[in-house]
Amino acid sequence: MAYPEAVETAHADFAALQQRDGAPVPAAHYFADLRATVAMVFRTWPVAREYASTPCLATALDTEYTSRIAQAEPLRNTPGKTKTSKPYTAPPADSLAAGAVLDVASHLLQAADPPEARKRLAPLVQRLRDADRALSTYLRRPAWISEPLRAAVKDNWPAGEELAA
Repeated sequence: MAYPEAVETAHADFAALQQRDGAPVPAAHYFADLRATVAMVFRTWPVAREYASTPCLATALDTEYTSRIAQAEPLRNTPGKTKTSKPYTAPPADSLAAGAVLDVASHLLQAADPPEARKRLAPLVQRLRDADRALSTYLRRPAWISEPLRAAVKDNWPAGEELAA
């Protein structure tokens, strides 16, 4: 493939990833959604394990998650405000783990419509609310995620659309 064709293909792929419910999402919102989804994936692992593209990537995330648990444990007993969510919101230093979690996050964010987005994200959202209510609320703030993602993870779901998976 020639360089201009490769650039054009990469641009088309990126543009497709920036779609939410069939509508374009600005790049800044897409990356904000990735950041929040990555934090949800790490804090709720292994709930999103099924979205890993390969067993190797899932294993890399298993290892990264174990490391994050170990980082969070000492923070539980620190005086003042607990900061146990920090290890889950930091990006991975390991390139394989970073690629693996971005792969999972992009799969989660590629829902075709709002019901599909809710279906994919509901298990993570419910687990996050149970495990870390403060982080759950923080990640769903308007400054952190796009409007379409916020709609998919909102608290006030219409009747008949509970958070059950």
